[in-house]
Amino acid sequence: MATAWRRVERARTPGEVRAALAASAWGDPGGEDPATVAVVLRMVAAARTAETVPPARRWAQGRAALLTARSLFVAGRHLPAEAAREAGRLLRPGAVEAASFEEFRQRMDPAAAWAVAGLDGSDELWRAEARWWEVLEQDGRELLRDSRYGLAPVVGAVAVLSADAWRVRAALELAERGGGPLEAFDALG
Repeated sequence: MATAWRRVERARTPGEVRAALAASAWGDPGGEDPATVAVVLRMVAAARTAETVPPARRWAQGRAALLTARSLFVAGRHLPAEAAREAGRLLRPGAVEAASFEEFRQRMDPAAAWAVAGLDGSDELWRAEARWWEVLEQDGRELLRDSRYGLAPVVGAVAVLSADAWRVRAALELAERGGGPLEAFDALG
């Protein structure tokens, strides 16, 4: 977002936000409503990550699977055109056009299917989200073990720090709501 932030920051209306994004490297999100803008930006970010950071491709595909499933089968919304195009590249076009969660899983690229494997339905996507963060952290730790100079340990460090930041954010949100059971963290060990 750093490439577009100055323009977006000055935007006062949803139309101005869309115009600022359209004039940036992010491109036109295809709509002004927050849900459309959010899913397009997240999917474009996943596609760019998969394309430019080879050690993170698996995570980007998993993220795209979760974003697509949440949009199609939880929110009941088709992906905006830009997000659908990027999701099709990461998951396979047939997955984006699936009419059911089971069909979605069957049509998906096997390299991305790990993110939704073992789920009985879209109502269990919250488990897949927690698993995605767990895999991100585990894979990141593996990449950190590479002692050679290169991209792998840097990507590993970013992955581990991102997973940690996710847990901190969740803990702060839980504290703000007055605390309570931490079963969401149980899956993460």
